[in-house]
Amino acid sequence: MPTYEYFCSACKKPFEAKASIADYSKGLNPVCPHCGARKAIRTFTSLNVLTAKRDARTRSGGGCGPGCACR
Repeated sequence: MPTYEYFCSACKKPFEAKASIADYSKGLNPVCPHCGARKAIRTFTSLNVLTAKRDARTRSGGGCGPGCACR
């Protein structure tokens, strides 16, 4: 179940809400756990993505598969 991050405009505190994608699509309006208000603004957070460093010795671009030169 995805976790969505919100900021309460009433008490000015961030919080998280877990909900299914279907519930979010229907218009999720979470209650702030700090003050009980329904004045949440959804925030977006950064996403960490790990990538393999391309190795000139391999054709596939890395990744411990056939022909990998990781060792």
